[in-house]
Amino acid sequence: MTRWAIVARRAATWSGVSDPQSLARHNGSVADHREALRRIAAREPLRAWGTDVVDLPWGDPEFSERMLREHLDQSHELASRRLDTIERQTDRLLEWLGIGPGSSLLDVTCGPGLVARAFAHRGISVTGVDIAPAAIRHAIEITAGLPCTFIESDVREMPLPVAGFDAAIYLYGQGGVARPEDQREILTRVRRALRHGAPLVLELRDAASVDRGPDTRWWAGTDDLFGSGAHLVLTERDWDPDARATVERDIMLGVETGALSIFGVTERAFEPAEIAAILAEAGFPQVEFHCGWDGLAFDDSSDWLVAIGR
Repeated sequence: MTRWAIVARRAATWSGVSDPQSLARHNGSVADHREALRRIAAREPLRAWGTDVVDLPWGDPEFSERMLREHLDQSHELASRRLDTIERQTDRLLEWLGIGPGSSLLDVTCGPGLVARAFAHRGISVTGVDIAPAAIRHAIEITAGLPCTFIESDVREMPLPVAGFDAAIYLYGQGGVARPEDQREILTRVRRALRHGAPLVLELRDAASVDRGPDTRWWAGTDDLFGSGAHLVLTERDWDPDARATVERDIMLGVETGALSIFGVTERAFEPAEIAAILAEAGFPQVEFHCGWDGLAFDDSSDWLVAIGR
């Protein structure tokens, strides 16, 4: 199960309709539910970057508001890391990047600005890019008066100055969910935006930590990451050996309405040699690796591999 499905299930509670025959008395009809079940039964097999398993709807305003709540929740590290973890990671990143006060940093998929704020408090000028409107709004709010700029944009199309930054970060596995061609475009854009020899930190899930077995499960939830109202969530996950990626689909069925929503994500598992080759192709010929953040302790720290390309 991906960390996004865990986020939704973590706070799931049941408040649905106990009598199936009463569905017709609510907003949805029996026919609506029957049609939704037909579509579920006729779904395509899981395959990497299939129609409904490309990525989560980060740019959707309502989804981004729900995700923001999870980013700010200090009880888990499934959306953003806890603030104390971010502080310690920032100090470690400054050591690896070799930058200091007065330097400029590009934060790719910056989320709600928690990492950007930590760098800015250390004298770094940060430009963050993210497609989620709620995250960008929050990032602007919490960095008022700090040297931060935020751009609401798809990172595949982000407008950036040429050779405008001293370093870049691309954290928490976001580089692993992009299609290979999109990943190349993103890394190429980052390379153009960096000054000659400037480093990029790319954090990806360590291939050795990836669960490659199939899995199916379901739960009932209300007002969680996947939507409002009472709903059933049916989750299925499998390993695509050709793409070397885990593929997960979360199917949400509204209990009262019969409305059907599908969320999915594909995440590649990378070996160090492949990461080095990808970075070299993008213009980062020198790559160093730090497994498990070199022993920095936080939730699932051992599952992550940090690559620094120059």
